[in-house]
Amino acid sequence: MMTFEGQQFGGPTNIIGKLRSIGQVKHDIKGMDVQPGANENCLIIFVTGAVKIGGDNPLHFCEMFQLIQTQPGSYYVHNDVFRLNYGM
Repeated sequence: MMTFEGQQFGGPTNIIGKLRSIGQVKHDIKGMDVQPGANENCLIIFVTGAVKIGGDNPLHFCEMFQLIQTQPGSYYVHNDVFRLNYGM
C-alpha cells in the first residue's frame, strides 16, 4: 500500500503506475531516522528533504515507509506514506 498526497494505491501495478506518472524526480535527503518495527523482520524509516519534480523549484517532503525482510539482506516496501510540505 502506498499513500501519496492523501491518495492510496494498492498493489504493484497501481503503485508503479503512480510513480511513473510523476515524471523525472530528484531527491535531496536532509535527514533520516530508522527504528525497529513490531518484530525483528521489519524496519520503520522516516525521511525528510527536498524533491525537484521535472526541473521545477524544490519542495520539502517527508516520507515514512516500512521495510519487511524476506530473507537475510533482502527487503520489500510493505507500507509507504509520502507528503509534500507546503507553507504552513
